[in-house]
Order: sequence, then structure tokens, then C-alpha cells
Amino acid sequence: MAKERKGSYEVGFGKPPRSSQFKPGQSGNAAGRPRGAKNFATALEQELKSRVLVTENGRRKRISKREVIAKHLVNKAAGGDLKAIPLLFNETRARENEAADTGPNEVFDTPEDRTVLENMIARIRSSSPEGTPAATVGQRKMVRRT
Repeated sequence: MAKERKGSYEVGFGKPPRSSQFKPGQSGNAAGRPRGAKNFATALEQELKSRVLVTENGRRKRISKREVIAKHLVNKAAGGDLKAIPLLFNETRARENEAADTGPNEVFDTPEDRTVLENMIARIRSSSPEGTPAATVGQRKMVRRT
């Protein structure tokens, strides 16, 4: 049998023999990912943020590669490229849907719309019998009539 160290040690699931355990300071994956290594998404984002010199309308200016790609895609779609058009529309549609889902939008935001809504609310409240919760101002409960 192997020499027993301080106390008894049972070898089993999750308890490897002491001789094969990692020594203090020893890595479990010495050939693993080095510290500071970037994943693909981070490297891609960094490249898209990098700026390049372009000449536009006779002027030189620095814009990000992301902007260059967007300009190129829009120009190709405007030029009639049948592959660029659906790609551009799908991207803009996705952005429009994101904007619509971000929060409640004011549908009736003009003063005329508000006036019409206030008149409708006043008519509804005046037509409900006195003493019902719908007739009291400030409550928004639906009255169920049987």
C-alpha cells in the first residue's frame, strides 16, 4: 500500500490521488488561453471602430470602418445591386423594430389629438351612471355591465 500522509485520504469521485493533484502554483491548463487574449467578437468590434482616411466629395476625412461599410452598402443598394437591397432593408427594419420596442411611444402627441381624447373621455364619463367607479375622476377601471 501507499504511504499514508497526515490522516487518511479516500480516493474516489472528485478526489484524485494526491500524487496526481495540481501542485500549489501549477495551472490546470498551462496551454490554455493567455491572459488578455481577445475573443473574436471583441476583435471584430475593435476593427469596426478603427478609423480610416476616405475621400468624399473631394475632401479627405477620417471615418470608422463601420461607417465605410454602411456607406458602401447604401450606395450599392441605390445603384440597383439586387443582393444589397434586401440586406439593407432587413437591417433597417430590424433597427425600426428595436426602436418601437424600446418604450412606449406617444401615439397622440399633437394638441388636437389630446383635445379629441379629452372630449371622448368626458363623453364616456358623462354617459356612465353616477356612483359607478367609471364616473369618478382619476380611476381607470372598466365597468362590467350585466
